[in-house]
Amino acid sequence: MDILKSLVFVGTEGIYHDHAGNGQYLTTMLNDSDGIEADFSRNYNVLADGLGTYSTVLFYTDIGELTEEQEKGLLNYIQSGGGFFGLHTAAASFRESEGYHGMLNGFFNGHSPYMDFTVNVSDSEHPISTGLTDFEVTDELYYLKHNPDTSHHLMHAYDNTKDETHVMAFHHKYGDGRVFYFALGHDLAVLENPSFQEVIRRGVLWVGNRL
Repeated sequence: MDILKSLVFVGTEGIYHDHAGNGQYLTTMLNDSDGIEADFSRNYNVLADGLGTYSTVLFYTDIGELTEEQEKGLLNYIQSGGGFFGLHTAAASFRESEGYHGMLNGFFNGHSPYMDFTVNVSDSEHPISTGLTDFEVTDELYYLKHNPDTSHHLMHAYDNTKDETHVMAFHHKYGDGRVFYFALGHDLAVLENPSFQEVIRRGVLWVGNRL
């Protein structure tokens, strides 16, 4: 099977995450994975007309704005079968872009303190999560505005600071494209976690129709 071409797209507007550094780390990790070739970009213009050479795009973005052409290019790409992987602050990005958040089915609505918590596997049969066991992380536990009826949940986590359980990973279709969202990803404490890395690799392969 051909190598899966993936783009790691990183916004730089956020001030609470090292998007450039973390994005480069993720790109290197993916390039060290079997079957994946990843490029790194901070150029928004690629969204308008430069996604056609990629099977998947991973968004590790924050804040930012999409022009009408950029949003249309991204959504058309996914509707036509391109894979989309939204990571962590992808749910906090492009807050005026209703089409983007409709595609993602997730909108940032706060998070817990930076803390240790357990990520529980909700569905152990899906290709992204099969064989994975519950794992401990140090991260922000995200709260999302999210419609649970339109996505399939793969992982969740209990927030003992609020006595609430929140979805951590879910997927759905958008047109002909696969969409996967994973809420973890604040800094290297979680990026270096082997279970986190396995979900990243599998998520990219799954949205690219390789799993």
